[in-house]
Amino acid sequence: MLSVRSLVKIAVFILLYVLCFSSQSEGRPLRKRSVSEMQLMHNLGEHRLVQERQDWLQMKLKDVHTASLRNNVERGRTRRLLPEEFPELEELTDEEREYIQKLLEMLLNPQ
Repeated sequence: MLSVRSLVKIAVFILLYVLCFSSQSEGRPLRKRSVSEMQLMHNLGEHRLVQERQDWLQMKLKDVHTASLRNNVERGRTRRLLPEEFPELEELTDEEREYIQKLLEMLLNPQ
């Protein structure tokens, strides 16, 4: 029968052996990865890169304005609202229609 002291020595020896063996692997997997694991790792890496590109593009496009809006403002063009575009205005009086039309034009064409 083994004494407690020799059991402790064996346990310490086994523990040291396991620690040394795990440090020798240097982060490499202890077994070969399956094809599905490799595919998953590839997909995750690709997804991360796509997400980074989308974030970068969003950041760059944040301050971009459309050329058509800039050209209209530069040329001094304004959009004129027509009463035919608003059929529900028929119930209003002429004065109310003109007031609403001018108000909408001011909102759509700030100067």
